[in-house]
Amino acid sequence: MAQIQRNRPLYEQLMWRIKSQIVSGVLIIGEKLPSVREMALIEKLNPNTVAKAYKALENQNVIETVSGKGTFVRATDGFVIDEQLVASLQQQLGEIIIEARRASISAEELHRWLDTGYSGYLNLQRRTHDTSH
Repeated sequence: MAQIQRNRPLYEQLMWRIKSQIVSGVLIIGEKLPSVREMALIEKLNPNTVAKAYKALENQNVIETVSGKGTFVRATDGFVIDEQLVASLQQQLGEIIIEARRASISAEELHRWLDTGYSGYLNLQRRTHDTSH
């Protein structure tokens, strides 16, 4: 279980852990997630908290629940653009840039961070695409 961040609701922390595991390749497209009850035991959370996180991830098209079968990591659809998400990401990036400049982190260093993050994601996309054929 990851360390609890007191400034974020627990369901959001679980959402970010799941998203992070997907992007890093720990969870792959089509993989079954633990049931709400199992995840609650693993993460030491209330089942209602896990259910709230799963529902929010479903609404964001990150996971999907198949009746009688379970909850699975959903394939990303590059054509679905959530304008509200894009605006939120732009705002967060702006905040990161401000903090980075205050910390004397160069634009080049930020680019390296982005390149490193994206290269991990792109390698995951290639790996899941290769195994689906």
